Amino acid sequence: MVTDPHAALRSLLAGRLHGHERRLRRFAEPDWRRYADLLAGALLVAVRRRFVAGQDRAPVIRFVASARERYDATGRDVDPAVAEALVWAALGERPPVPDNVPTIVARTVLLLGLLEDEGLTDRERDDVLAAAARAADDSTQDAEQHQPTAGDQQ
Repeated sequence: MVTDPHAALRSLLAGRLHGHERRLRRFAEPDWRRYADLLAGALLVAVRRRFVAGQDRAPVIRFVASARERYDATGRDVDPAVAEALVWAALGERPPVPDNVPTIVARTVLLLGLLEDEGLTDRERDDVLAAAARAADDSTQDAEQHQPTAGDQQ
């Protein structure tokens, strides 16, 4: 399906940016929500492949600067504080960063940088996508479990 969020993320992971953008333009609201969840899951997986909780800040700062240099053509599209917060949140050292346009842009740039640095094979990219889907599903399920029900409200 052309609007499939999985296919859009697969295009991004494979570096097929025109196909990725074309798919994004056709998204309906539920597609955007699923894509944002998948993107967050992919970043979580990629960050944890590269960094570890409790590590020194310098490698994260250098990586964010490198990713911005490679993928932020204007130098203003990715807020470095947001990008670093995303990395630390993926490592469990900060609270999650709320979804909004700057966060989605930063996630995309960071993910591209992490995957380019690793030089993944097609199979490894598919593994990242599968792990991203599991992480997104786990996150969605956790959020649903923490929603108050009618019986919880007083």
